[in-house]
Amino acid sequence: MKLSPSQIEHVFNYIQSFDIKWYELQVELTDHFVSIMENIWNEHPELSFHQVKHRAEQSFGRNYFKEVEKERKMILQKEFNRQMRKMVAEFLKFPKIIGSVLLGILIYQGSFYFDNPSKYITGLFASLYLLTIPIFYSWFKNRKINGERFLAVDISFGLASGGPLLGNLGIFLKDEVNENPSLIIPLICLWVVLFLFCITGIHLTNKVVSNIKNQYRLN
Repeated sequence: MKLSPSQIEHVFNYIQSFDIKWYELQVELTDHFVSIMENIWNEHPELSFHQVKHRAEQSFGRNYFKEVEKERKMILQKEFNRQMRKMVAEFLKFPKIIGSVLLGILIYQGSFYFDNPSKYITGLFASLYLLTIPIFYSWFKNRKINGERFLAVDISFGLASGGPLLGNLGIFLKDEVNENPSLIIPLICLWVVLFLFCITGIHLTNKVVSNIKNQYRLN
């Protein structure tokens, strides 16, 4: 026996009552719960809707919905990280590595225009924070799509903004450059990698937003 649209809406509101914030999880859990209810109803057609719902509730643990939410977050974080690493790795292979090397050489040549290498490294890694501007603008614009929050969007923005934060490592080592100028080369290599992570992060977050809008037919 199939649930009616109003009954499915009732289940959807029930799922929301567990403080599930993200729309795709609400839809996923609703579909799962409805499927279980329909199976129970097919086996026991004499039961009422609320009796079937009660039996479906008993098949879940008290913390089931929050556990699913936690598991889904971990899966999405791993998948987004995997995609970022894969895209960055492509820039470190031929022929794209040529562009990465040229960028590193250009940044290295720029260091000769500064008398103080420490200040140059500080400014270089601080410049990564400029890349957070399009990230946070996109997050502000898409933090809710048609009034709904999406877990994939929140995770992608959170991880995409991690590159500039890792740049603090370069700023932390800035004073070492004055004492050991040879450190400037590995630090520039680190900057190039973090720059690539930021760029790929921006690309992937925009892709996530686009996929969600297409999947759920949202504007």
